[in-house]
Amino acid sequence: MIQARLAAPRRAALLTSLVLGAAVVRALLLPIGDGFSTAVFAASLLAIAVIDGRALRPSPVAGEGATPAWRLAWSVLLGVVVGMLLIGPAITDRLADRPIGDFWSWAAIAAIVASLEETAIRGVLYRHWLAEAGPLAAVAIGAVVFSLIHLPRYGLTALPLDFAVGLALGGLRSVTSRVIPCAVAHTIADWGAWFWA
Repeated sequence: MIQARLAAPRRAALLTSLVLGAAVVRALLLPIGDGFSTAVFAASLLAIAVIDGRALRPSPVAGEGATPAWRLAWSVLLGVVVGMLLIGPAITDRLADRPIGDFWSWAAIAAIVASLEETAIRGVLYRHWLAEAGPLAAVAIGAVVFSLIHLPRYGLTALPLDFAVGLALGGLRSVTSRVIPCAVAHTIADWGAWFWA
């Protein structure tokens, strides 16, 4: 029994190390090219989610059987609202000077990477830390990991904002018991940053 309880924190810590390791590899590969380093990072996150196998399933809610369709729709709508709120800090009176034609291919890649980040952090890591240490630890550890994986790209000055965004996404995961609204919110925030950052 004691050995079974010890296996969970080791697994959660191991999976956390794998996600952080994927971010380190991405940072090391960045001089080769952003596209290549992002592809390796995304593939690593996908591998972590596939290895875990349970990342996209909702957390069990006491007394419930199958999840009603309205609950999924509500959680996605909540993800849209949170995503719109996350854009707030980036909004300025001046739009970024980027051609709109470049947005579409970038938007597809951003949606895939954001969804994989959420699958790894709010799916895999959240589920394991929730089982071992409870919801507050799962949200907090996810926020730390989220801010650390963005450190090479955005630097130390963005660390507090990335941590706050990680807390918001973790809270969304906790409230909805799903990864999909987190992926929606993260994607919307990234898309908004295209226009204002």
